[in-house]
Amino acid sequence: MVNTGSEDERQAEIDQLRATATNLSQCLNALQQRMDELEIGRNETSSKTPQDNHTDDQKFINDGPHTSDVQVDQRETITIDPSTGVRKRTVVTEKVITTRTYQPLSSPTDSKKFNISDTENSIERHLNTILAQAYEARMVSVNSDDLRKVDVELICGEPVVTRVTPEISNLIHPGDTIIEVNGNPVHNKKELYGNDGVVRLKLVTSTIYNAPMVFCRALADYNSDLDSKKPIDSLSISIKRGDILQILSTDGDWMQARKVNDLSRVGLVPKSLKGEQVAMLTPYGRRVLVLLGANGVGRRTLKSMLLSQMPHHFGSIIPLTSRAPRPGEQHGREYEFVTKEYMRELIRKGEMVEWGELGGEIYGTSAESVRRVVRSGRVCVLDVAPQAMKYMYSAEFMPFVVVLSPPPFDELVQINKLRGATAKTEAQLHTICEQNEQLLHCEYAQYFDLILVNRNHDISFRRLLDSLNTLKQEPQWVPLSWLC
Repeated sequence: MVNTGSEDERQAEIDQLRATATNLSQCLNALQQRMDELEIGRNETSSKTPQDNHTDDQKFINDGPHTSDVQVDQRETITIDPSTGVRKRTVVTEKVITTRTYQPLSSPTDSKKFNISDTENSIERHLNTILAQAYEARMVSVNSDDLRKVDVELICGEPVVTRVTPEISNLIHPGDTIIEVNGNPVHNKKELYGNDGVVRLKLVTSTIYNAPMVFCRALADYNSDLDSKKPIDSLSISIKRGDILQILSTDGDWMQARKVNDLSRVGLVPKSLKGEQVAMLTPYGRRVLVLLGANGVGRRTLKSMLLSQMPHHFGSIIPLTSRAPRPGEQHGREYEFVTKEYMRELIRKGEMVEWGELGGEIYGTSAESVRRVVRSGRVCVLDVAPQAMKYMYSAEFMPFVVVLSPPPFDELVQINKLRGATAKTEAQLHTICEQNEQLLHCEYAQYFDLILVNRNHDISFRRLLDSLNTLKQEPQWVPLSWLC
């Protein structure tokens, strides 16, 4: 049972937030209207002669700023994205309105008039109140024994909380990324769990990609506050039919999950809730990135750059092999070690993207390994032989095909001289150029989307990202059965 007082308080809070949202909307509309008026005025004066413009500027200086509705301040900065190395030029234009006043809708607690600066401050305060507590980093202190009961999974190299216990659920939430332990960066579970006594943690809400990529579309409404069977009171969530949930962990009859349209909404959801398993498709519009090129042209280097610098958006498969593991190798890391019979069965069923034999053993890429990456919402990056296009070019995989080509031979020779000990022989350079010519004129050339001449890996990487960014769209949700 939920007492009436709590329900009344919640309704009052909802009414207050609704009034705040209405107030913000009215303020933003007023600001937008004024900016439109100023843009129209600027366009009307743009046809004046330079002498006319000088006169207007001089009049503004003589009369003082109080005679104008707007002052313009423009600043330019150049930054380099640390994750991609892309140089970015940003021009910021500030318009300061000085004379106009607007009357936003009055809130239940305040009916006074606001000028523009008051309105902007009001908007900032409201947004900080609503958003900051949910998404800004926060510091918590917990007992080390309680911390060891928290389930953490390393995703993209970061420790992400997937399950919490009742003792600690009011401090640490499923979906939190642990940034620091006692002021030190944390990279593995040993650094997290190897402390005694009180431990101080720095937490942030993880991104949708930096958490288990298991999703469900709710087919019924659910409010955990009304469920007396909920085992952890502090993990509350309200779900409407059609909401997409990210399932962080399952424990008995309950799932610890969060809503993808508000990652701060984390709670307990019964496994019996009607739902449909769904997958999030990559935001790049294509599901597979195929890298083709002659041996030695640098496609594996480009692939490594994508996987290391952008692991949230790009992933790769784990190949299959019939050979036995070598010392230090682990199943599921270097390879998936299977039997020859199993691989031959996949080949007969048409479930291998490509395969080959070496030293009496079979190596290859299964279609299911590609599907696993796609189901995680990432682009699957493959460096394969051109013959794999027979399998990959389909509505299921929707590949973006990139050919990495060498520069002309004479230029390639000059670049090769700069490589020192890693330089190739002239015969090897001839082979690279010949293989490239064969590739550009092969039967699969009709499928090529982009040809990159690789003179420099960093430049080729940025050009590839620029091309992929033109394909970006809102992530789409499809039934999981579509990707099986």
